[in-house]
Amino acid sequence: MSEARTRLRGDKAEDTRRRMIEAATRHFAQFGFEGASQRAIQREVGVNPATSHYHFGSKEALYQAVVETFLAQIQRERIEALEALPDRLPPNEKLTQLLRGYLGPHIRLAATEQGFNYARILAAIQYKKPDAATAIFDAAVTPVRDRYLAALQGLFPQAEPRDVAEALSMAVVLMATAPIRMRRRSIPRADIPRVIEGVVGFASAGFLTTLGPVSA
Repeated sequence: MSEARTRLRGDKAEDTRRRMIEAATRHFAQFGFEGASQRAIQREVGVNPATSHYHFGSKEALYQAVVETFLAQIQRERIEALEALPDRLPPNEKLTQLLRGYLGPHIRLAATEQGFNYARILAAIQYKKPDAATAIFDAAVTPVRDRYLAALQGLFPQAEPRDVAEALSMAVVLMATAPIRMRRRSIPRADIPRVIEGVVGFASAGFLTTLGPVSA
């Protein structure tokens, strides 16, 4: 097979994978992990089960691909914000910047059409019992979340690690539902920075209320 034909087949396969992820994002956002149908996704994209299985061996694998597609950008921005954090900051300002760095990327991405569907997926699992969907999210976010938890723990050395983790989880609930509120209230994208600061402000107050003052 010529190099050109090999490249063409690779481009076609990548396009099929991309279209499946886009369709699956909409289906998982609308119907949830349990309610979404692989067959319906396949019909929308125009592929047969064999092709779908070639790219994603199971619904769990397709769901994971959706999560990782959007989370890759979010996690990259979170790491950049964490690594850009100045060494010397007043404790309260450090708390604000840590929360802004963790929560802001999701809210910005959710302002896009496909990103909003991802936001709906995340919002839908916030109050679910642990299942395949929550396990996929947890595994994907853990590496970067643990780095932020370590930095936050340094600000609250008197607090139990599980309490710091719970405070961050509550902040994530605010983050996950903010895009839904934005859409319902028709808040323009130009107001995203204001929305982020509002979420960060509430989250910071939650940390201080539940964990006590930050350590100097």
